[in-house]
Amino acid sequence: MVGDTLRQRTVWRGLSDVPADWPSCAVTIGVFDGVHRGHAWLIENTLRAAAETGLPTVLVTFDPHPARVLGLPRDTSALSSVERRAGIARELGVDRVCVLPFTLELARMSPAEFVENVLVNALRAASVVVGANFTFGHRGAGDVDTLRRLGARHGFTTRGVDLMPADGADCSSTHVRGCLQRGDVLAATRALGRPHEVAGVLTNGHEVALSEGTALPRSGRYAGAVSGRAAELVVTRSPGPDSAAARLHCPDALGAPGEAVRIQFLETLGT
Repeated sequence: MVGDTLRQRTVWRGLSDVPADWPSCAVTIGVFDGVHRGHAWLIENTLRAAAETGLPTVLVTFDPHPARVLGLPRDTSALSSVERRAGIARELGVDRVCVLPFTLELARMSPAEFVENVLVNALRAASVVVGANFTFGHRGAGDVDTLRRLGARHGFTTRGVDLMPADGADCSSTHVRGCLQRGDVLAATRALGRPHEVAGVLTNGHEVALSEGTALPRSGRYAGAVSGRAAELVVTRSPGPDSAAARLHCPDALGAPGEAVRIQFLETLGT
């Protein structure tokens, strides 16, 4: 019974969830926060690699964000929850999503250990597709060339996919966060391939309670939608970089306190 459940599950929470009889597969690896157009292009290349040999596909993502665990000075505000990330990946055609808990133990793995433990022993990868700037292993010691060498040793192929451009920059989660920080939600939409969306719960006074660290645009007024209904959105931020200090107010929201809502940012109206 447990084996049947694991075979049917589309999201694996760690390597222990991978069924013992999982077949060889095509794997793509990354944080995939937001699953923007560049991520979609990477997934498309993974699906092509899988189709060449009739294999299923697995997307490997990490939670929490590696930079947050390592204490790196980077904006790691979340463009999407892990659940939404997995849902979009599934909509794009990925068969399984494997969420690896990013821990200091995982961060200390050498590139060879990561390949053996994750790609070979657990996922039985036959093909691995990553972005051209992909790094992995302790202190980012491994890159695409490292992956190719280890793949040749373990019997899987490696494809490095060039990054997709977006408004003169690489289409990346960092680029999307930068668009939001400038309040340019239209540029964020172009990079994501859809409007930036967050999930929360309505509170008294039409404020939306969000998960800590959710990415929001800079302070200002925005045209948007609340669970599909057109609405004005107001973002207010306290001085400083702390995303937890940002508040989202929806004066036009229709719903009872405690109602779960989806918020989309469509256009900037002003400050």
